[in-house]
Amino acid sequence: MKQHYFIGIKVPEHIAKAIVNEREKTNVHTTHKTLPVAEDLHITLFYLGHVEQIVLTSIVERLQDIHWEAFELTTSGLSHFGNAQTPRVIYTALEDSNPLHDLQQKIVQQLSKVIEINNIKDFNAHITIAKKWAAANELHTTDFQLPKMSFDVSHFSIFQINNNRSPRYEDIVCIQNRGV
Repeated sequence: MKQHYFIGIKVPEHIAKAIVNEREKTNVHTTHKTLPVAEDLHITLFYLGHVEQIVLTSIVERLQDIHWEAFELTTSGLSHFGNAQTPRVIYTALEDSNPLHDLQQKIVQQLSKVIEINNIKDFNAHITIAKKWAAANELHTTDFQLPKMSFDVSHFSIFQINNNRSPRYEDIVCIQNRGV
């Protein structure tokens, strides 16, 4: 199988553990096939999929050219993609953040100089906590009561996806913020 990658922001350990602890108060372990471990919680900025090593090197060079300021993100409850009764993805939402959206746009702009980018979806920043619906019973998430938690973002990373390991996502390149 070919190696796949994505660009993202790792969720700090203390927040990731708090999210996973709240997830344990729900029944998503019986309704969904995939529950990421705390070490894998992240915000995807762009899914690259398979790219050749030479292209990956060019991507890293382009991403290092981005000028951006560090910023703060804040969690904002629980949400989902798909039908509310049988959501394909359940996630911790984030408060709207112009700096985050600006960073994501700058990343896409730089990537477009190296790879072909098709079908750009609207960016919806989120932290996936469960995916791949797999049940006949009802979902119960009312006990998920994560307080708003804030964290600073001063870098993002390129992650390599390792399907046969846990944690699955390996940070292979870290891009630090560089002021505007």
